[in-house]
Amino acid sequence: MDAENREKELRAEHANEIRDALLAHADFGSFNRLDLSPAVHREAERLLLATDSVSLRTLDALHVALALSGAAMHVLTFDRGMRAAALQIGFHVIEL
Repeated sequence: MDAENREKELRAEHANEIRDALLAHADFGSFNRLDLSPAVHREAERLLLATDSVSLRTLDALHVALALSGAAMHVLTFDRGMRAAALQIGFHVIEL
């Protein structure tokens, strides 16, 4: 299945709304800056090997590993594979 059919198309006005909301939350200190350390890379590798039933891409595994390293409770994603992996791990997923 090609990417156009697999993933939803994001309209420009919706992307701008999301960007504005994220920037507003960042201004209030709602986000933490996390380091992409070797430990995070190892966790991403573990996730890729441990999620046979889920189609998880490398960058999605890094995002989930970063969320784990920062003790996040929620994951925000458009991607079905990342959503499935995050749910499997126990995150609350916010779908757009």
